[in-house]
Amino acid sequence: MEPRPRMSWVMAACMALSWPLAGPQASNARAQEAGSVLTIVEPGPQTPLAGIVGMRAEVVPAVDVERVEFYVNGVPACTAPAPAPFECSWDAGDSSEPRIVRVVARFRGGGRLVRSMRARGRPAALFSAGTDVVLVPVVVQDRRGRFVEGLTPDDFDLFEDGVRQDASFFEASSVALDLVLAVDFSASMTAAMGPLRFAARHFIRELPEPVRLGLIAFNDRTYVLARQEQNRAVLSQAVDALPAPFGGTALLDAMNYALDLHGDGQAHRVVVLFSDGDDRHSFSVVDAVQERIRARQATVYVVTMGRGREIERVRELLGSLTQVSGGRAFSIERIEQLDGVLAHIRDRLRNRYFLAYQPSNPQRDGTWRRIEVRTGNRRHQVTAREGYVAGAGF
Repeated sequence: MEPRPRMSWVMAACMALSWPLAGPQASNARAQEAGSVLTIVEPGPQTPLAGIVGMRAEVVPAVDVERVEFYVNGVPACTAPAPAPFECSWDAGDSSEPRIVRVVARFRGGGRLVRSMRARGRPAALFSAGTDVVLVPVVVQDRRGRFVEGLTPDDFDLFEDGVRQDASFFEASSVALDLVLAVDFSASMTAAMGPLRFAARHFIRELPEPVRLGLIAFNDRTYVLARQEQNRAVLSQAVDALPAPFGGTALLDAMNYALDLHGDGQAHRVVVLFSDGDDRHSFSVVDAVQERIRARQATVYVVTMGRGREIERVRELLGSLTQVSGGRAFSIERIEQLDGVLAHIRDRLRNRYFLAYQPSNPQRDGTWRRIEVRTGNRRHQVTAREGYVAGAGF
């Protein structure tokens, strides 16, 4: 009788971890007996694993499922407790390398199911701004805060890193708008949902054309309710479908998700985010969000509601993020004030000037280029994004 071959340490380790060697399969006899099937819904095989990534799995039937755990390259990413839906979000960063996603559904009593898949990284050119033409949205106000109309290209002086640039394009207001509205529906928003829905519907209905809209709802997770939608009736229905409030607040994660929801192209990218709470659940950090704002060339507006030390800390933090983008941070004390603030943001979008130029510095070296826009009138207050990342293309 020939001796039985010894099991390799690789095979032994895989069996101990219940990591399937030949395709996804149930990893525990008890789970197999239950007849449940685990499926990875998000990310898909072609979904770039970069930025804020939605992780979602289905277990059918989900009887006795205690939680679903998501791992990336063996490192815990996030956990979705029962009941379904089993979904959570994770900040994957900016890597272009493919990674292995492993999902473990754990049952009461010790059973589990395991699936794994290979996910690709972000395409190298998707996350950096191009230097062929730089688009600069500009808002001009007088000392009383009134919007200044009727300006011409000759009224503007444009600089990159202190060097004067020649504008090759000038337009007032009519550049396409790619806007994402992100609204907080954490547990503290329970009494405010009626006025919030009203303000959101009014804001969407009165936005300037042409516009593509996305709608995100967030608590300690992020949910996409609409993606680059042009039909405003559909968007109003999405607002009506905002879930009943629950959970905590992951504000920075929602901001990252909103930035990544934008399409590519030459539309003016805008994020408008509303929250009433301190951020206690985000995986994202401020510096990473700021870099993503810079790279996506988005204008960010944030509205916060409430009083107290914690909300003031959040306002200070968000003010620094909006400033780099050429947007603004607003604060309100009552939800009834939200409609007026959104109307002001809408007016700013209606009173935009757009300058475009081909940089005199042609290097695509990934450096931060500072932009400055002035008019010849010292009484004008000019708001524009502070710069862009000189990357490899849109």
